[in-house]
Amino acid sequence: MNIQFGATVFFLQATDFSLVQQVARQFPWLEYVEFRGEYPFCFPNYTPERELVACKNILAQSSLKSTLHSTMYDINLATLNPWLKDGNIACYKKTIDLASFLEAEIIVVHGGFIPDEFAGGPLKEHFRELAESHLTETLYELAEYGAKNQVKIAVENAPVEPRHPFIDSPETHRNLMESIAHPNLGALVDIAHASLRGIDIPAYLKHLRPYLFEIHAHNNRGQADDHLGLHHGVIDYSTILSYPEIRRIPFIMEIHSYEEVIQTLNWLDNTLELS
Repeated sequence: MNIQFGATVFFLQATDFSLVQQVARQFPWLEYVEFRGEYPFCFPNYTPERELVACKNILAQSSLKSTLHSTMYDINLATLNPWLKDGNIACYKKTIDLASFLEAEIIVVHGGFIPDEFAGGPLKEHFRELAESHLTETLYELAEYGAKNQVKIAVENAPVEPRHPFIDSPETHRNLMESIAHPNLGALVDIAHASLRGIDIPAYLKHLRPYLFEIHAHNNRGQADDHLGLHHGVIDYSTILSYPEIRRIPFIMEIHSYEEVIQTLNWLDNTLELS
């Protein structure tokens, strides 16, 4: 099928990463692991080098490739504040350095948001243009830095949230890719985020396919961003797995529960007869 399956590891300590070896032996068709670049696990300038070396060795022994989801909680790439924009760039350059050390192919970033107070009112267009300018400048600089370190930058569509995310539709996603037009910058389509927004998934994938670097896949009950296994929830992954647009790029299953990751891998093994 040429689907490059992978899974995110939601570990809080490096010692848990040894589980990856067991999973790789059980499911030899698994190709990728995605690190979570969040405190305290796999965080720039915090995680001890010996732990990073251990993770890198486990990947090599398991013949797995990797990607890295950069920090997203205390950061906003569409910030209106020019000093924070510079801080964002410095932070993510450290993440690119970390990804390069781990030989990760891609770092994943979120496109940021515009605060409520600035998203409405008579100056909303001005603030949106400023946010777009800061986001565009930041992504271009990160794409340039990533190219020097053999790390691609993938920008993810936003989940449903009370703020005003910059990337909230296929149109805003593709427009951003086209306006920056850097070969080292691409898109990541999170299927569950799009589904919760009521977006047509096959149309979205076709719209973004020229820029698509990675997929995030997980399921939910239709109300919240639950990050369930592919076989649990309202999204029909049996159909999605037949789409040609998802082939030959990392298809990362971003599932919170380790137990549900294993259930999903078993489901895929049986459904697609991968072994």
